[in-house]
Amino acid sequence: MLAGSLMLALSSCGQSVGSAQTVHQSKRDNVMEVRLVSIDDSLPPLHNFCGLNLLGDTLIVNDHKSTDKVLFAYDIKTGRYIGSFGDFGAGPGELNNFGSSFCDVKGKKIYGLNGGNQMIVSIQVDSALTDSSHKAVNVIEPRPNNEGLPTIIYNCHYANDSLLICSVRVPYQNTIEFHLGHFNLKTGETTIIDDFGHPAKGNNNRMTVSVEDSLIVIFSASYDRIRLFDLQGTLLKTITGPDFSENYDHQTFYFLNGCIGGGKIFALYLNQPVAGKVTHGDIIIFDFNGNYLKTMRLNNKIVDLVYHEGTGRLYVSCDGDPQFGYIQID
Repeated sequence: MLAGSLMLALSSCGQSVGSAQTVHQSKRDNVMEVRLVSIDDSLPPLHNFCGLNLLGDTLIVNDHKSTDKVLFAYDIKTGRYIGSFGDFGAGPGELNNFGSSFCDVKGKKIYGLNGGNQMIVSIQVDSALTDSSHKAVNVIEPRPNNEGLPTIIYNCHYANDSLLICSVRVPYQNTIEFHLGHFNLKTGETTIIDDFGHPAKGNNNRMTVSVEDSLIVIFSASYDRIRLFDLQGTLLKTITGPDFSENYDHQTFYFLNGCIGGGKIFALYLNQPVAGKVTHGDIIIFDFNGNYLKTMRLNNKIVDLVYHEGTGRLYVSCDGDPQFGYIQID
């Protein structure tokens, strides 16, 4: 039933903003200092700025700077490193500038956009961990938009074997527009499901999705703002924070990214100068209505985060020491 309703959403035409509520939060002052439980000793030495994916109970670390293996697997249940896979390179089945990654838990696959050939590729993780010769498989190439210009998808989230929910950056002449979209893994077609129609102005919006909770959350880098949508692209609520302004702010980095889990939204909030040195990372916790619950402050530069339902842990990648670890939430 879920797959059918999601496919029906591909024909959705724009969002309904008339009933959407805007809520301003004048303060977020329930701040608590937290420390990571490090898992660095269970992983091989990796470069900084690693991305994270979660495939069931397997934490997958994407080392964007590696020139050997690109992906590294850690078993959360046993607390052990279980191997690496994904050969770096420009040849068939190899990965080059692999990003915008997402997981199919049922198929035990990790997908991503391979920068070397601009194809979405997939890797069957169990096979890759047991067979060092296992290669990435080309899935599909995103089609250009109606004007023949390339459409760039990122922040991808797997809904089913034919549908991704994703961010879409669409170039129009001398500008770029950011949109919320659906991507068809079978045809390579992208469907815009919002009607913002405004230039992104370099605003690197990020998003997280929970198909199970029928929720999309978009985090704004250049505004103190998050927006909540359903899976069809209907805007449910806009939440603005203490430092929100209608003016585009290219000097300040507000939200970096976030994740959903345990009935909560976890938002990585910087509110620090773009050109300055990041001194800490705040993880703001909201409920599914966007109500502010509390702020966890980590004295480290956070790069990425994922929530593991089985343990109630928030796993974090940092640019600092420790580099990888978790915060026990539940």
